[in-house]
Amino acid sequence: MRYCCALALLLCRAAGAQSSTSEQDRLIATARLWGTVKYFHPYLAYRNIDWDKALVQALPKIRASSNAAQYAQALGGMLEALHDPVSYARIGPLKTAPDAGPAAAGQRTWIHFGLAGSAFAARAGEARIETVTIPMDEGVEAVVRLSEPISADTRPAYPTPAPERSYDETRYPATEYRILAAFKIWTVFHDFFAYRDLMDEDWDDVFASFLPKFIAAKDARAYNLTIAEMITYAADSEARVESGDLSDYFGTAPVGLRLRLMNKKPVITAVLDEDAKKAGVEPGDVVTNVDGEEMVERINREAKYISASTQQSLGDAVMARVLNGREGSTARLTIRGADEQLKQAALKRSGAYRQALRTQRGGEVVKVLPGGIGYVDLERLGRSEVEGVFEKFRDMKAIVFDGRGSTQELGAALAAHLTKKTDVAAAIVTGPLALSPDVASSGQLTSTASFFRVEAVGTPAQSIYEGKTVMLIDERTQGEAETTGLYLEAANNTAFIGSASAGADGEIGEFVVPGGVKITYSSTDIRHGNAGKLQRLGLPPAERVSPTAAGIRAGRDEVLERALEFVAR
Repeated sequence: MRYCCALALLLCRAAGAQSSTSEQDRLIATARLWGTVKYFHPYLAYRNIDWDKALVQALPKIRASSNAAQYAQALGGMLEALHDPVSYARIGPLKTAPDAGPAAAGQRTWIHFGLAGSAFAARAGEARIETVTIPMDEGVEAVVRLSEPISADTRPAYPTPAPERSYDETRYPATEYRILAAFKIWTVFHDFFAYRDLMDEDWDDVFASFLPKFIAAKDARAYNLTIAEMITYAADSEARVESGDLSDYFGTAPVGLRLRLMNKKPVITAVLDEDAKKAGVEPGDVVTNVDGEEMVERINREAKYISASTQQSLGDAVMARVLNGREGSTARLTIRGADEQLKQAALKRSGAYRQALRTQRGGEVVKVLPGGIGYVDLERLGRSEVEGVFEKFRDMKAIVFDGRGSTQELGAALAAHLTKKTDVAAAIVTGPLALSPDVASSGQLTSTASFFRVEAVGTPAQSIYEGKTVMLIDERTQGEAETTGLYLEAANNTAFIGSASAGADGEIGEFVVPGGVKITYSSTDIRHGNAGKLQRLGLPPAERVSPTAAGIRAGRDEVLERALEFVAR
């Protein structure tokens, strides 16, 4: 399911397409045509063609078309920007086919290994130009070139298309540019999002339901929130939307309080603001109201615009910004203490707290715990320090790796000290490989391709640690931290202690749409070495334990305590 709130019940929205109009059908078909040309017509790999401008100029005529002839003419006008007689729009069969040029010894096509990488693929022996026919609406068809003769020019095999424009001259683009944004979002996620097969709703249906919202957006905020809401249907914690308007809406300046969602309650786990301490705010207290808005309502309002792979990841994302506001503004909070009494606190928001809130823990990064147990905070450990960790802990009977937070790329370096084997699969990585347009053809509704690689634990270090190892995990364990967990799991079956991780791992791609809106997404699918799924699930704990408000008040780390019990068995 797509996660839509962090407290109470999930308030998911259906993404079924609204009642279609002829204009809606034409626009959806045009999006398919635009995306096909954008990423598969070979001219766009190296020629100076403003394909965005061609769409923007054609959209008024496409939308105003009252019959098939006008629609075909509008599409033809857009395709003329390619200066390619092989690409055209038509109604019914042509009486005379366009000149495709002389036969050649081979053809080349433009392919993509992710949004950021592309190449020309040569096909020797192919004499004629390859095209694809795209059925539009009202009996109109569009034909698009997919190949060109190898001898046509001497461009390099790895082309560099023109950089994408952000159209950030205004936060509120004109209607045609908002439609362009919708087209681009749909196309990129359709062709390059690694986890499209895990989406709960059909992406085409999501696009159809949101296209009218892009057109109807009355101002910059409505437009930006429409983008953010559409992206939530990716159900991917790495799918984020960043813009000035969204920053204004959610606020960027935090309060000096760290929150975590515990039993559906926003519990304060750390107090950084001295004024908050003077007001009697303590770890373990629960925030119930912010600036006159009930916390449950505020969480649900903000969660509507946050994409998340799992419920636990959504809770973490909301807690990280639910108290935010404008720099220097005052957050007026109502807080329930351990005695169930309410107290008020007026706290200044400041960007000065931002870095301190990102770091989950203080104290020593590497230390020895009672009973001869080594402890390593992976969040603050550098790769260059890994060798020293195992040197220090070589005689310890167990090591606790604390992965409750973000980490550097540590997996291979740690795994090298935990196994003598070199052929152990640590992670399986796949990603979309766009070889041809995903357009329905005779006997085929859809088609996809992907690349595939298996990452091994690597070359063993000279000294191998053979004691017990555990890794502490929770919803803050995301991305690279989860990859680290996969390596530890593969190396020596390190046990996970805590609660399920975020379930959001993969290399990150990004693009921009009109209004200067930046969008990121998972461009690769990362799985366990045995091919088990990680996305939408998270790393599963061998021992499940979560902190409690009572434990927070007492200054206990209940997850670490359980880990120490586990290694002592």
